[in-house]
Amino acid sequence: MKKLLTILYFVFSVSAFSQDPYFLGKTNYCTPKKAESKKQFDAAILALQFPKYYAGATKMLMKTIEEDKEYCDAYFMAGYLFRLQDMQKEAVTMYYMADSLAQNKAPIFKMNLAVSAFRLGAVDLSRKKYQQMITHFPENPEGYYGIANTAIVIGDFDNGLSNLKTAEKLYQNQGGVKKDVKYLFGILYTFKEEYKTALPYLDDVFSTYKKDDGYLATYVLTQMKVAVETNDEKLKNKARKNYDKIKNKNTIPDDLKNKLKEYFS
Repeated sequence: MKKLLTILYFVFSVSAFSQDPYFLGKTNYCTPKKAESKKQFDAAILALQFPKYYAGATKMLMKTIEEDKEYCDAYFMAGYLFRLQDMQKEAVTMYYMADSLAQNKAPIFKMNLAVSAFRLGAVDLSRKKYQQMITHFPENPEGYYGIANTAIVIGDFDNGLSNLKTAEKLYQNQGGVKKDVKYLFGILYTFKEEYKTALPYLDDVFSTYKKDDGYLATYVLTQMKVAVETNDEKLKNKARKNYDKIKNKNTIPDDLKNKLKEYFS
């Protein structure tokens, strides 16, 4: 199966970014040269709660950057606001500058850059930043999780699984494994065509992703492959019922659709 970006939408913990302590405004990875710059940064953080102020806050930060060119936090917050406005190219540019100026001190900068680059299709840049996260922040599970995500596009599935196992252990040590980790295990094993291994992982996240067409298509394929191999008629029927739940079958990528055609005309 080819190209993650055309196959499934993955969970990147983006919703958790705004919960990071960084957004309390008490941490800056670069020291502003002007006191006014920090005030503008703090104002931008407050603006995150009010979408109608996103554009104005972004414009303010761009002016801050012009006057305080090494203030990496202003670049980052501008990038974050661009992302919230679905301006991905601008977000990546700002994140890249922030990460460069921070000199490997800010995991949140690398993580946001990696996620936005991936969404933009810059998979090599995304992989590079996740690898840097592992190098500089080895206790942070997100770097390993990101390697596993990018492995589906790059095709180094074994590398992805190895890193995902490390992420799983770190998540366990830090409070528990997320559902999307199990989902990603299922996807990676499915892409390796190890369907029996994949199925329990996909079973486990059904309640969470049952309305997602990408998940359902992958789940159905895995169910049918296992059902045929084990001659399990009940599992075949479950697969057929789940296939019927896919709302928009035209959005299933061709390589996945072709595999499903073996079972569904």
